[in-house]
Amino acid sequence: MDIPQEAFSAVDAAAANLMAIPGVIGVGIGLREDSGELSEELAVRVLVTDASNIPDGIPESLAGLGTCIVEFPVEALFDPDTKRYDDLQGGAQIQPAPSASGTLDAIVHDSNGVEVGLTCHHVAGDPGSLVWQAVAPMIIAGVDTPVDLTDGIGKTLAAESPKTQTIPVPSGSELLLGKPLDAATVSLDEARNHNRTISHGIVDGFGVVDSSTSPSLKMPVKKRGSQSGPTTGLVVGVHPFVEWNGVAAPSPGHSFVMSHTYEIFFNPVGCPDGIFAKGGDSGSLVLEEGTQTAVGLLWGGVPSGGMRGFMCDITVVESRLGISVVWPAQ
Repeated sequence: MDIPQEAFSAVDAAAANLMAIPGVIGVGIGLREDSGELSEELAVRVLVTDASNIPDGIPESLAGLGTCIVEFPVEALFDPDTKRYDDLQGGAQIQPAPSASGTLDAIVHDSNGVEVGLTCHHVAGDPGSLVWQAVAPMIIAGVDTPVDLTDGIGKTLAAESPKTQTIPVPSGSELLLGKPLDAATVSLDEARNHNRTISHGIVDGFGVVDSSTSPSLKMPVKKRGSQSGPTTGLVVGVHPFVEWNGVAAPSPGHSFVMSHTYEIFFNPVGCPDGIFAKGGDSGSLVLEEGTQTAVGLLWGGVPSGGMRGFMCDITVVESRLGISVVWPAQ
């Protein structure tokens, strides 16, 4: 389903003012949703933290489209897990520090063919941070104790996210610090030093990625997260701005946002417990269902587990970090 460019332009122009309304955390265009039921009608999707207390000031229509209110208290997803993979592969849980977990998207390669790990910036931390699989050891500040690197996989190499945006974009009453990705690459030096094998596939039989493309509205997708396992959903919205709370905003009047991000709604058949994603799934690779085609990098959702998730475009991640998630056929 194509979205008219003039509708995107109108929503772009109005989105920041809408997000300045307390309780509004995202605005975009996608399928109309009423009480959890989707229709074929295009609508402006306004995301709020509490649908039982809808804030004033949300218009009934925008850009020639009606608005629908969707409760989605989105947060970056991270939470602990304990499973260790001797054969390191996508879908495994990783930690830069104890109790700050995420998911290893996949083993990818850079422009020189070097294998690296891919995940979210808010999971892996800034360049130079040590990343572990499955559990990071406790390190006591100020105590000079040798660190056991047995479970280490390597250090964060490069990262991009709203946190790395330093030039505010004036829009309405807010100064927005936004980027269309939350992603990082991690070296695999320590994994190799401790005799782990490296696999290009993703656990739970997801296999090896053979192509990548941008997601689109109404695309059926699947992902394998370290916390919620394999689940499926449908791309239901494309949002110019959504709050990103990986770190605190730098100063009053500024907001960190994810720009041009994609909203996913669960498929009950592929989510028997009603959960598409939960805390600890950030970094999961999202594929088009029924294929080995990568389309997104999961970065947000409901930490306690929910029917919704947010992903960034995998082709943007590839371009900005100089990597490829695609492996040639063996």
